[in-house]
Amino acid sequence: MSRDDEQRKAPAEEPQGGEQLALIRDSVRKAKVPRAKPRTWRGAALAKERPVAKVLVDKGPVHLDKLWDYAVPAEMDADARPGVRVRVRFGAGTGKVREGRREGGGLLDGYIVERVAESDYRGPLAAIAQVVSPEPVLGPGLLALCRAVADRYAGSLADVLQLAMPKRNVRAESETSPPPLPPPGPPAPGSWARYPAGPGFLDALAGGGTPRAVWTALPGPHWPDEWAAAVAATLA
Repeated sequence: MSRDDEQRKAPAEEPQGGEQLALIRDSVRKAKVPRAKPRTWRGAALAKERPVAKVLVDKGPVHLDKLWDYAVPAEMDADARPGVRVRVRFGAGTGKVREGRREGGGLLDGYIVERVAESDYRGPLAAIAQVVSPEPVLGPGLLALCRAVADRYAGSLADVLQLAMPKRNVRAESETSPPPLPPPGPPAPGSWARYPAGPGFLDALAGGGTPRAVWTALPGPHWPDEWAAAVAATLA
């Protein structure tokens, strides 16, 4: 083989710069990026005030339908407010205790319902593994409504919350919330005037009352607008 033949073959044996970059990009895309596991908070200091959080764990069985106590590390004291989403370890048992903290168990989603000074449970508590978002999403009104629905239909609170709670939107959380709009004025009766007690029903709603009524909608395309007017009167 002549020297000229070696020089002609050399470029074909080595990938060009663009090809090398493509191979690197492809390998980076295929590489599995390890996810950071929530900390166990072993030996970590707890919040000085109200170091115990009562957490509603997103677990369906009815016999687990209660609040569970978890320790609040000092580092997450400011974010671990009532109503926020958290992740907690559940089902560790009493045998896995390290430096005063229960460890182990599977990670489950949950919501902080309340912060208290001490727990009724006298054993070691597991710490909240992670505050998913500092944005409170489970307010007292929604919690009471879901509790009432679960009790009425013999279900678990966690099951009702899965249907009632919208999914997390990270982009929306990162934006500054605008100030709330003022309540609208009372709507005009409109097609509610078709009913003898219709205008009075709207007036009772607009006045902050809770009237009990049975509505038999008359035929025609007006009933969706009548629903909307009742909602507007309630907001007013």
